[in-house]
Amino acid sequence: MIRGIFFDATDVFYARRESATTFALNLLKSLGLRADVSEEDRARLQSLREQATEGRIGYAEYWDAFLRLRNVTDASQRKTMVKQIVEHVHQVVAIPGGREAMRGLKQRGFVLGIVTDTMYPVEWKMAWLARARVAEFVDVVACSTVLGAHKPNPEIYLHALRQARLPPGEAAFVGHDAGELAGARQAGMKTVAVNYDPEAKADYYCKSLVDLLNVPIFQRLSLRA
Repeated sequence: MIRGIFFDATDVFYARRESATTFALNLLKSLGLRADVSEEDRARLQSLREQATEGRIGYAEYWDAFLRLRNVTDASQRKTMVKQIVEHVHQVVAIPGGREAMRGLKQRGFVLGIVTDTMYPVEWKMAWLARARVAEFVDVVACSTVLGAHKPNPEIYLHALRQARLPPGEAAFVGHDAGELAGARQAGMKTVAVNYDPEAKADYYCKSLVDLLNVPIFQRLSLRA
């Protein structure tokens, strides 16, 4: 019996008009600055992004490097641009059906949690979930910057399960990303895909967030300890 349901956050409960990276690249282009980097610098930025996601460096340090490697040499200009990028990051829009789905699942007695990768403070993540009107239903949060591990590493899913005091066999992960769904499956959880990538593989597929209420394993009330 499934007793806990754990969700990705971005592109499940809320989305942005464009990703922060796309916004930053467009910002560079609008200022007549270079947007491309070498393969070596691209690999370096990927490493820095992983470090930021694991909380080893801050988001401002990552974005500063992102701009420096594109020849934005003026420190004050980089600071202004990082501020613009962060302002964009905060512009989230709720994906329809999230509140209805979470309220219905909570009424059925499930433990509800978030398993999220981010380079930003967990408080920001909760504020975005509040904007999507689902934060009040969240019992558990496993955040990559706090744990120092990110999806699809099974450890971040297991960290959420430990907080909820649930074994993997009594939990499901709801997400959109193929790799993150695979990580949850490796951790021993059931998987449910929503707003999903074409290549995503899961035990169940939903056409919308509200459709989560129709998933067979989410029909029965959990036996709360």
